[in-house]
Amino acid sequence: MTSSIRDQTGVLDPRTAAALPDASVEVADLWARAGSVAGGDLPVMGLTAGDRPTADVEVLAGTFAAVEYELARRMHAATTAGAVPLAGPGAVLTARGWATPQARRLARAGALAADHPTIATAWAAGLITAEHVDAVARHADTFTPEELAAVLRELTDQWGRWSPAAIARFVAAATRMLHPPPGDPTRDETDAHDSRDLSFAVLGDTVVLSGALPRLEGEAVIAAIDALAEKLRSTADHVPAGARRADALVELVNTAATTGTLPTRGGLPIALTVTLERTATGDPIWTTSRGHHLTPAETHYVACDPTLTPIQHTTTDTNTNTTDSDTTTGTGGVPPSPPTPADRITALAALLLGGPRHPLAVGRTSRTATPAQRKALATRDHGCIIPGCQIPAENCQAHHLTDWANAGQTDIDNLVLLCWTHHRQVDLTMWTIHPTTGDAVADPHPGAPPGTTWPANHSAPFTITRTPRPHWRP
Repeated sequence: MTSSIRDQTGVLDPRTAAALPDASVEVADLWARAGSVAGGDLPVMGLTAGDRPTADVEVLAGTFAAVEYELARRMHAATTAGAVPLAGPGAVLTARGWATPQARRLARAGALAADHPTIATAWAAGLITAEHVDAVARHADTFTPEELAAVLRELTDQWGRWSPAAIARFVAAATRMLHPPPGDPTRDETDAHDSRDLSFAVLGDTVVLSGALPRLEGEAVIAAIDALAEKLRSTADHVPAGARRADALVELVNTAATTGTLPTRGGLPIALTVTLERTATGDPIWTTSRGHHLTPAETHYVACDPTLTPIQHTTTDTNTNTTDSDTTTGTGGVPPSPPTPADRITALAALLLGGPRHPLAVGRTSRTATPAQRKALATRDHGCIIPGCQIPAENCQAHHLTDWANAGQTDIDNLVLLCWTHHRQVDLTMWTIHPTTGDAVADPHPGAPPGTTWPANHSAPFTITRTPRPHWRP
């Protein structure tokens, strides 16, 4: 067998040749078949070959993953049995010249797959590779067995769909959610801050800039420069992107020096945008526009500076826009049980691995309700919330409880649906609207005196008070 492989490939690794006589029949046969294919002539590629090149690549990619799994599986079994003379995970591969990080990654992935059949099945089928598995394995020790099982349960349907980076973001977010680090900056954050640097080197007629910034501050700088570079593109499309960013940095400095303020983009200040999302169980997830999940220390920093865009996750089949965290009582008035780690992980997966989310709180960035907010208001209020009014949601207007002119925000909690007539009456202070307090009259009637508090229409979470007026005309 060895001579036939050498004849086909022209070369045979001496370590492989030495080990082949002692290898199992399955592995030796696998090597022989792979060597036979690798030693043959490359088939015709191109349009005349139809779909074969694409099919070959797809099949070989799956085969590579399956062989990679078999290597990881046997390496882990040999290490566990004490049959490997070298110490340390991946030591055999390192001795063969593999890069140490790559060898350790395969060892970690093999150990995790050995304990979790769902991973082994997907990996052996070629759906995933060691990179996908290692995205979980790097954090596996952080979770309890029950938490890790919940994470893998949520990922099972995602194998083959999500990249290792997407899986790593989900697992890291789950780690931070269930086992948050202290509020103080982590060592990595502190190191990044301590190593911040900006250097200038004058080389003839050129100034060369180099440096390093902490992640959050660096993204804020990127946001500002990219915004200005995009503005410059309209007047100089032929200028390379790198040159436009250089021009943007100069313009940024000049503008700040002459006006003391930064320019705006689309009417908004140029700043790092940090999105606050909440899972169905109420866990907050803070994410920058470039996918970085903030640490507790970073959330304190950004709360006062960047433009924040809170987002509440809703699905199309829900009958309410509130999340589980908004519910204060369970059946019969009994407080609900706190969510389990598995519940929280499931909610996190629905948020990060689910469909698109729509902003239900846009602060001062928009005066009028967004389409997503209109849908949420229609779901919650069903129509005009003034008691007795029958105007449906599609014929209503969105009203700010705290007026926009008085710094009110276009957030779902500050908006209600009113028909045109009642909207005008509310503006004339003929009605006042407050969040539900529990002291509303259960059975309102038209003859109720001014000052009577009624529950809002359609069980909307508000109370309506008929405002006393000196010249009230019902």
